[in-house]
Amino acid sequence: MFKVKIERLDHQGRGIGYIENKIVFIPNTLPGEMVKCQIIEEKKNYSIGNLIKIIETSHQRVTPFCPFYNRCGGCHLEHLSYEATLKYKEEKVKNIFKLDKIEVIQNEHPINYRNKISLKVKNKRIGFYEPKTNTIVEIEKCFLADESINEVIKHLKQLNIKNGEFTIRCNTNREILLIINTQDRINFKEEDFNGIKLVGVILNQKTIYGENYFYERIHGLLFKISYDAFFQINPYIVDKLFTIVEKEIENSNNILDLYSGVGTLGIVASNKAKKVMSIEIIKNSVLDNLNNCKLNKKTNIFPVLGDASKVLPKIKEVFDFVIVDPPRKGLDKKSINTILKSKAKKIIYISCDPMTLKRDLEVLKTEYHIEKFYLLDMFSYTYHVECVCLLNRR
Repeated sequence: MFKVKIERLDHQGRGIGYIENKIVFIPNTLPGEMVKCQIIEEKKNYSIGNLIKIIETSHQRVTPFCPFYNRCGGCHLEHLSYEATLKYKEEKVKNIFKLDKIEVIQNEHPINYRNKISLKVKNKRIGFYEPKTNTIVEIEKCFLADESINEVIKHLKQLNIKNGEFTIRCNTNREILLIINTQDRINFKEEDFNGIKLVGVILNQKTIYGENYFYERIHGLLFKISYDAFFQINPYIVDKLFTIVEKEIENSNNILDLYSGVGTLGIVASNKAKKVMSIEIIKNSVLDNLNNCKLNKKTNIFPVLGDASKVLPKIKEVFDFVIVDPPRKGLDKKSINTILKSKAKKIIYISCDPMTLKRDLEVLKTEYHIEKFYLLDMFSYTYHVECVCLLNRR
């Protein structure tokens, strides 16, 4: 057992202290606190501690609203007020990118905002894993999930699954897609979900009830979303993201939309473009994009199925504006090089991982500079942030 003074927070929201001049990371602690901790992981240059007791409490500490917070690994910052989490994220992003000024877009609904969650099932216990373990923390509800999702959680045990995984998706109309992965025989009965707007049930990628998609209306646009298609998890912040794209996109001949998902950003941008080419690797997402173009009466968008790193080098067209919204791992070298060679005047780079964004900007800065930087609180009460970076060619 060690007594540690917490100096500051790291980029994952963990408290940083020192034991005999060796750095130690302790989750659920705050700067200024004196704590007792137990070392649970020892590395060459650092240690990870488990909080045992708070001896001196920070004035910033608040009581977490979720009863599972101290065990579940889903949230990281519930021991701070919402305003304090925004300040932490702002300082974190400024520090990573060495920026003096960024625009912060806060979440109007920092609780019950998620339209998708995934739950593990182990020996009939349903919940989330404890951090860095396979131990299930059984939950009755998730305080970050939309209430329509929490209503579904109450019915899951009736499916009688011993081991597997549930993914629950909802739209703003409270309609539900239930995705199940398990080797167990399930006991699905429609009547067990009375009161739930159950649109479809997908078992091991096969639809066993209803449809494998639903529709979402955001920003005055209508989108078809398949069960396995990417869509941002926070509808309120997505609307703010669309507003930023509308604002920052200039009238353009050709726009390249990379990692386009179901086509949301390309559709938003298409009003100011002669042509939008959208590239996406997931087949259902591309099919949804084609459908969404029809739904929103867009005739200048051309969805392409394929891996961006392989498709991009083959494209001969000239694009003057590029939108990129890659997965957490960021852009690959081929894609960055192709963008650099494209001579595009502007780039909107949307990222859910500031560290991979920083890595990619180090390469892009040879030809581009940051004009504007937005921080969107897409993932409230977690250390994750959504960044939108507007780049201008030098």
